[in-house]
Amino acid sequence: MVALTAAHPRAGVSHVTNALAVALEQGGLRFTVLRNGSYLAPGNPESSNLAKLSESRSLPRLWQECLPHESHDNGRGLQSRLGIYLKKLRREYRYILIDCPSLREAEHAVVLSPLVDGVVLIVEGNRTQRDQLSYCERTIESAGGQILGHVLNKRTYVIPDWMHRKMEAVGI
Repeated sequence: MVALTAAHPRAGVSHVTNALAVALEQGGLRFTVLRNGSYLAPGNPESSNLAKLSESRSLPRLWQECLPHESHDNGRGLQSRLGIYLKKLRREYRYILIDCPSLREAEHAVVLSPLVDGVVLIVEGNRTQRDQLSYCERTIESAGGQILGHVLNKRTYVIPDWMHRKMEAVGI
């Protein structure tokens, strides 16, 4: 069970989650994806097209499912109910990918971090700064989570103008 998040919005967390889901599906592995609290599994009519994995089944949201109707709860009660819910999913699926919003938008990854096997941070090339990444790592680790690794996303390979001119001159 892996949660994926980023330091800031639009870093490509859903894109990376979809790519992992496609790889798991091609390998014939039993998995599900939790996105915005709803889950998707291959073989369901609503999630048969992994390119559209962001369109989830109309199930209760994960956060709402773990809370009693119309109640507000402290973090510990919510976390324990989330833990119970995630244990149920673990029995049903071998791999679980959790697509979380960025840490700037919501605290989902922080709340889930002690309940999952680890967190993968998505780093947007040319945008995510070192101090943002360090802050995310410290926040997740202080909540009891483990950082499994980082994925560099949206990396651009800028060719300097002088080299571009030389390449055009020789027909490349």
